[in-house]
Amino acid sequence: MLSKLSTPHLYSNTYTDNVEGFLLVYNPISEHGISILNKEAAFLFNLIDGKKKLDDFFNLAKKESAEVEFHDIERVFNDFFHSEIIFFDSPKNKNIIFQKPPKHLGVWLHVTNQCNLRCKYCYVRKTNEKMNKKTGVKAIQNIIRDAKKNNFKKITIKFSGGECLLEFNYVLELIKLTRTLAKKADIKSDFVVLTNGVLLSEKIANTLKEKKIRAAISLDGLQKYNDNRVFPSGKSSFSYVEKGINNLLKIKVPFNVSITITSKNIENIPDLTKYLLKRNIPFAFNFYRENPYVKEELEGDDKKLVKYLREAYLLIYNNPPRYSLINGLLDRVTFSKPHLYTCGMGNSYIVVRQDGRIVPCQMTLEKPIGSIDDLDLIKTMKDGNFVKPIGLTVEGKNPCHTCQWKYICCGGCPLLTFKQKGKYIVNSPCCAVYKALIPEVLRIEAKRLIKYGIRDNEGHIGEMPSQLPL
Repeated sequence: MLSKLSTPHLYSNTYTDNVEGFLLVYNPISEHGISILNKEAAFLFNLIDGKKKLDDFFNLAKKESAEVEFHDIERVFNDFFHSEIIFFDSPKNKNIIFQKPPKHLGVWLHVTNQCNLRCKYCYVRKTNEKMNKKTGVKAIQNIIRDAKKNNFKKITIKFSGGECLLEFNYVLELIKLTRTLAKKADIKSDFVVLTNGVLLSEKIANTLKEKKIRAAISLDGLQKYNDNRVFPSGKSSFSYVEKGINNLLKIKVPFNVSITITSKNIENIPDLTKYLLKRNIPFAFNFYRENPYVKEELEGDDKKLVKYLREAYLLIYNNPPRYSLINGLLDRVTFSKPHLYTCGMGNSYIVVRQDGRIVPCQMTLEKPIGSIDDLDLIKTMKDGNFVKPIGLTVEGKNPCHTCQWKYICCGGCPLLTFKQKGKYIVNSPCCAVYKALIPEVLRIEAKRLIKYGIRDNEGHIGEMPSQLPL
């Protein structure tokens, strides 16, 4: 209960910026995303110094307008408090956030090594091996068994390969089984097919819609700029992928586009962004990672990454979609809520190969840590965390532990860091890119919230307190 003697305080590392006449406020340990303050609320927020009491704010506001009542001030500061951009007696204990056990389990089912494309940066060794029915059934049964045992409330299964649509009937069988077993276990289930888009016929699109299966399509550029992704003959795949996308749009299948940025397509990223925005297609940017099967140099340099992403960001800022893109605009940077680990690897993420072996990450398919026959697959997942020292969080990385953005990027992909720096306890090779672009991603989200005045279902809140008569 607030009183005239209540004293508001700011959190350390709070980020602010002016966007379209509003004040963007982002507290990196808030679980409510960013807040957008109108000019009256911003007037009060900017006066916070850890010394003034609410009665002082009331008197200062009263000088601006005699119509202001104390309950107006109280209401606005209550909004600030519940949005977690201020505190009164003591700051929110961040350990309360980080000690919560995960409730959402991500599962990556690698159902086949085979693919109808030969993407130049692919990390999968192409063979005819695929997951047989016995292996798939056992994987689903044991994953749900151990998810229940470890108190997970939701499972999202991503079907991958190779090209998982080569085994689409098998994927449908596994989805049917999962839904039956998950319902009995009182666990929610969600499904995504990860596809290159070539096989997305109207028939398959209709099945995806009917079975409530989402799709994620890989597309790296328009026309020749997608030619990292070609058929075995070397023929371009763009027209085939575009046809698949058109089928999804026509039948209204929920999907998004996954873009891998390399030195070959980086200059086309703004044009691709414009293309996707115009067609109202959600998308996410990923940075290319080296792997043993790639022979040519595909990494982009930091200056080009920042340059072309800024051009893409400006397009989004000027025409933000109603849906949020905030968690897809920077590789491995997630704003949904503060976290200690870059991804769910070793914590809430299981990858099952075609032979039933478990690996810690889809980028480490050749390094199994167990199998679906293990007594507890969640324990296998946790024990197989390859980051050394085991359990290393962003707070153990240097200089990450002092960074304003540590709880949203967490030092970036540990595999990429180790590959380029030889150790896990340091910041990402992409650190300079992150620092340059995180504020711009926040501005994009702020502009979206200002334009639509909405709360989205990921918890990013656009707080616009009622106008004060100042």
